[in-house]
Amino acid sequence: MIETVGAFAGIAAILGVAVLSMLVIAQGRDLRRLREWAGGAPERDAELKEVSEVVAEERSEELKLIADREERRSRRFGEVNGESFWQRLGRSGQIMVVAAAVIIVGAVAAWVINSQGNDSNSGGGGKGGKQAVGKVAPGSVDVAVLNGTGGAEAGLAAEYATFLESKGYEIGVTADAPEVYTESVVFFPKGEARAAEKVATAIDAPSTELIPTAVAELAPDATVVAVIGTNHSDLPSSSG
Repeated sequence: MIETVGAFAGIAAILGVAVLSMLVIAQGRDLRRLREWAGGAPERDAELKEVSEVVAEERSEELKLIADREERRSRRFGEVNGESFWQRLGRSGQIMVVAAAVIIVGAVAAWVINSQGNDSNSGGGGKGGKQAVGKVAPGSVDVAVLNGTGGAEAGLAAEYATFLESKGYEIGVTADAPEVYTESVVFFPKGEARAAEKVATAIDAPSTELIPTAVAELAPDATVVAVIGTNHSDLPSSSG
């Protein structure tokens, strides 16, 4: 029995020694790795510290650039040492700036109103336009007279032409209008609004308007074209 058991015990001892050897080798490998890690820790700390310093320096430069940019922007908009350009003007300066702004706005408003007034005076249409009649010599105005009654009053255009000629106007075409007009109107091309207003005043026409194409084709050389409508006023006597 002892010989048999001893043989098996020897085999088991050999296997145990092999396993133990493997464990010792693994433990030695782990200890070596632990020593390598412990030995390299100071170097890694130094590397991390160096990287942190570089990052901090770059961040400091970036913040400095931002601060410089903000300072330049503040100077551009008149802000120095926390004071805006408006504040640095002081009380008297602020009053002068406000007064200048009011004067400029008033001048612009007056110019706009004056321009609108000039446009309305030079444009046609309406009885109110007669108030803007300027000094226009009748002899410089060539008037075409059209009968706008649709033939209801024969000779009407010639009658008005004779009247205007007695007032010193040059008379051109006298003919029938291309359509029937209820109210008398004096048509004019661009630039002849004042002449149209003067003729309208003479014949008591209630309005002046820019000349339409159909009327312009009947009297292409006329300064203005007077169309006498069915509701025309009576002409004053020749003595008037």
